[in-house]
Formats: sequence, structure tokens, C-alpha cells
Amino acid sequence: MKKKLINQKYLAGLLTLTVFFASCSEDALDGVNRDRNNTADVSAKFILTDLMTSTAFSVAGGDISLYSSVYVEHETGVHNQTYNAEIRSGEPTLATTNNNSWNAIYQNIKNAKIAIAKTSAGGPEEGNDVTNGIAKVLLAYNLGVLTDFFGDAPFSETGIMNEDGTPKYYQPKIEKQSELYPQIQQFLDEAIASLAGTDAGVTGGIGTQDLIYGGAKAQWIKAAYGLKARYLMHTLKVSSNANADLATILSYIDKSFTSVSDEMKFDRYDGVQAVNPLFGYTNARDGLGASKSLLTKFTEYEDPRGEPAFGVWGSQAVVHISLADALEEAAPNGAPEQVQYFYPLCFANYAYGAPTMLLSYHELMFLKAEALARLQRTEEAEEALQGAVVAAFANFERSLEYGIEYVAQVAPEVLDLSEEVALDYFENSVKARFTENPLKEIMVQKYLGFYGASGESTEAFNDIRRMKALGEDFITLANPKNVSQFPLRFPYGNSDVTTNQHIFDAYGNGSYVYTENVWWAGGTR
Repeated sequence: MKKKLINQKYLAGLLTLTVFFASCSEDALDGVNRDRNNTADVSAKFILTDLMTSTAFSVAGGDISLYSSVYVEHETGVHNQTYNAEIRSGEPTLATTNNNSWNAIYQNIKNAKIAIAKTSAGGPEEGNDVTNGIAKVLLAYNLGVLTDFFGDAPFSETGIMNEDGTPKYYQPKIEKQSELYPQIQQFLDEAIASLAGTDAGVTGGIGTQDLIYGGAKAQWIKAAYGLKARYLMHTLKVSSNANADLATILSYIDKSFTSVSDEMKFDRYDGVQAVNPLFGYTNARDGLGASKSLLTKFTEYEDPRGEPAFGVWGSQAVVHISLADALEEAAPNGAPEQVQYFYPLCFANYAYGAPTMLLSYHELMFLKAEALARLQRTEEAEEALQGAVVAAFANFERSLEYGIEYVAQVAPEVLDLSEEVALDYFENSVKARFTENPLKEIMVQKYLGFYGASGESTEAFNDIRRMKALGEDFITLANPKNVSQFPLRFPYGNSDVTTNQHIFDAYGNGSYVYTENVWWAGGTR
């Protein structure tokens, strides 16, 4: 069967990635001994190349996005770990489940702090302000993912190294999310200030070592403002003045992306030596099936993205089937059979070259639409929503194209998610629902727009939790386990549950993931 050939075709490249990123993720907080076999000192710009790659592949697009996609029902877990996550058996509470992501985040935090120290006043690369600013954006991003998914966590005492290369703190203390969130905004403010400068240090500018923007500081400034908007929106539940914060969010967005060409994405997957993380997982494990919950929404909303998107395994590869057939055969949320190569799947799961989005243009436009709707500026919200839908269609179409090219035995007869199609959908389907309930339609379209190979289920999971905290039941989830077992967060990583007494005590038996909201969702941890 072609699926076997597919696995062989990219095995070498996938193993290269696996080995490389495992090395980035499995020594994050261990730090018991120095690594005497590696270069003791590396220029900040080279550190940032690895940091960008790891942030995209292991954090934005890795296990956090994978498990989020199951919990928000973008996918149904049908085999091994994702199946266990689907039926809420073990995986949602186990410290081992997200340990690689936990370690990767802390390795990234350490690398970002090292790069910042090198390029700050008194450092050996003082004067490389642009590099310094980029490092602070990436530090803010990794801190944001850390605390959004794990809640209270060590930070200030992590990634601090002694002169001999050993960690200064072996048992870093846990800090409250309410203390960490202001630091995200602070790092982004400092980044914006640094990015206004130049790279005049002795090691020179970051240039092509910047795998996201190629050293274009104006783009990084836009990304920083966009991230400020995202993280401020997360805190709406705990805001002392929500309307003022919404106005501030809009002011940040005005300084951020103006088109898809600005978005903060990692698009360095060549399909051989480097592949999109969802492709890597699907090609190696086939642990996801088409979610009946999601396909029901595509059907009920008359969304044209559903018709060309799904197929089933044929004699050689994947054969396209209609949305109606895919819905009939889709994996039931919470109660699938544990079986591979059986349920329909989305072509986007094989989008080997699809970029990983750290912050997309469509996310920013959805944030703008949400802020405007909450401020009762409905006409402006409608315009922003339209732009978001058009951009989200284009992003999904690109992922489908990659997947169809790679895995289709029988491709869909028509794949057209062009601006014309998106606008027709908006005018004849979205608009009526928007008129009835603007905020609900914005959040539903955002949820649908985050489906695919771009790693955006992470933000969908954040949205679901913050909407629940605000009492907004806009997204209907079908897994019956959610009555008492919807994960409100991810469990701490095993590397620290087993070595850091603070984390061990906070983890307990892991059952807190079902009962303890993070701070910005109304919890205390």
C-alpha cells in the first residue's frame, strides 16, 4: 500500500528531525552536568536559529497542539496516546504525556535568556539590539505557552547558568500565573524598544540566521504588538476594566500585521529533511481520525472547507470522499474504536510543507473582530471577520494542496477556497448568523479557521477555556467525558515531577487538570 511507501520515503528525514528535536527537548531542566562535548560559547544569532526552530516544531506545532486538537475536537484520537487522551484514560493527567514539550519550552527559555544576556549592556555582544529584541519576543512566546498550558510554573530561576555552565538553581520555585503574565507584556515592550535599534555589535546582525523574518526588524515589531494583543485578550476574565483592555487590544492590532505577508510563521519545511510536525506525527503513527463533532459543524454551517478536505485509505493511498460520507464514517468523539487506517482523515494531516503559525494574520483579524464585537462596534467587527475568514480559507487551502499532492490516490475534483468562494460563504452563510449573534459567529469561525496543519489548535484550546470562564457556550463539544473530565490545563512534565520537590508537590496525582482552572480562566493556579 502507498501508506507504507510513504512511511519509507520520508523515514530518513523524519528520523533526522526526531533525533535533532529530541536532543533539544530531553535535557531542558536536567542540567545536572555540563556538556563538555559541545562548544561552550555560541553567538546569540546562532542560538536564535535553534530557538526559532524548536519554538515552531516542538512548542507551537508539537505535542501541545496535538493534544489540544483532541480536546477541542478538531481531531478524534484513535490510536495509542491520542486514543487514551480521547477517552480520558491516563494521558490527560500523566506527567509523561507532555514531557517533551515541557522540556523543549524550558530549553528555549534558557537559550533565550542566554541570547538576551549576550546582547544586553555589558554582554559580549552589546549593541546587537535587534537580536536582543528577537530573543525577547521568543522568550515572551515560550513563557506564554508555558503558563497558558501548565499554569503556575518555574520561570525566574530557570535558565540561569553559573560561569562553569551548570544551572544556578536545581529546584526552581513555582511562580503564580498572575505574576508571570505581566512579564510576558514586559518582555514584549522591551523587545519593541530593542528592535528600534540596530545590530551594531562585534558579531554582526542576525541576517539569514533569522528563519522567520530574515532579520527584518519591522516585522518583528509587528509580531510583538500582535502577541501583546493575544495575551491581553487571554486575561479578559480577570480584567479590572475590560472595555479599556479591549481598546488597548485594538491599538496593538493597529500596530501589527496588515496582511498575510507579515504573519509570524515558520515555513522552512522542505518535506525531506524537515517536515510539518502534524505530518510527522500522522505519517509515523496515524493516531488521528476525522472528528464527528467538527464535521457536524462543517455541515451545519454549510462551510465549503469541508467538502474537499477528507478521504479514506484506499488500496494505495487516500481516496477523497464527500463531506456527507465523511461525516457518516467519522470517528465518534469520546468513543472511537482504537484502530489505524480506518476512519476518514483530513488531507491537511499530510501537509508536509505547511507552515507552523506562531501568530497568523487570520488570528489577528479574529482578535480584532472579537474586540470590536465586545465593544458593540458591530459594523467594524463584521469587516474584520470577513478579512479573517478569507485569510483562514487561503491558509487551509494551502495545507490541503500539500496533503493532496502527497497522499491522494483520488483527489477531490475541485479544490477552490479562493477569496471569491470565501466571500460567497461569508455573504450567504456567515452574515446571517453574525447578525443574530456577532460574538458567537466570530468565535465559531475562529474555531473553524484554526483547524488544520498550522498548529493553531493551541489557541483554540485557550479560546475554549476563556469562553467557558466568561460563561460563553459558543462552541459545542460532543465528547461525553467533558461533563467531568474536560482538561482545564496540561499536567506538569515528568522531568521535574521526579526531580523538583516544588513540582512534585503541585502535581500530586495529576487529577487537578480536571478541577483547577488557570488564573486567567478564574482559577488560582
